[in-house]
Amino acid sequence: MKKIWLLLGVAVLLLGCAKQENQKGPMRPEATKEEVPDPMTEVEGAQAFAKVGADIEAPAGAEDARYYIIAERIAEIQFMQNGVQYSYRAARTEENVTGMRTETQELEDARAVVGSREIPIQIAGNSYVAVWRWGEISYGLIARDSADGNVMKSLVEELARDTMPAQV
Repeated sequence: MKKIWLLLGVAVLLLGCAKQENQKGPMRPEATKEEVPDPMTEVEGAQAFAKVGADIEAPAGAEDARYYIIAERIAEIQFMQNGVQYSYRAARTEENVTGMRTETQELEDARAVVGSREIPIQIAGNSYVAVWRWGEISYGLIARDSADGNVMKSLVEELARDTMPAQV
């Protein structure tokens, strides 16, 4: 009888250890997910963009503006205007700062005009996209979903005028 109790005790002990080990295994961070740094950091305001060499502001009439630095090199302001979500970006780079990976299609008769420069308005899926460059800085504006092409054009002209160098 003692042997049965002893074997039963050992079995319970072994089962308990196995159960505890199984619980610990999946709960360890290295076992469940890889550490991926978040490339998007919210900042207090546009003054924080100086560290990435960008100088942009939310446009007049912007609501719920939030400021971000992406991958320590792109300044972004997300805001609402007339019920439409916008992302306005700037960076010292020659690449397209919008991050749009889908094919864009240029809209006919949809060009923002600033000084002697024309900035095409494009469409990608349900979003309007505009990209321009002044000197060493690339700019981009994305309007999500229900945007109006004429409103987008006016907003691009306003933002581009605010950022354009004096010689243009």
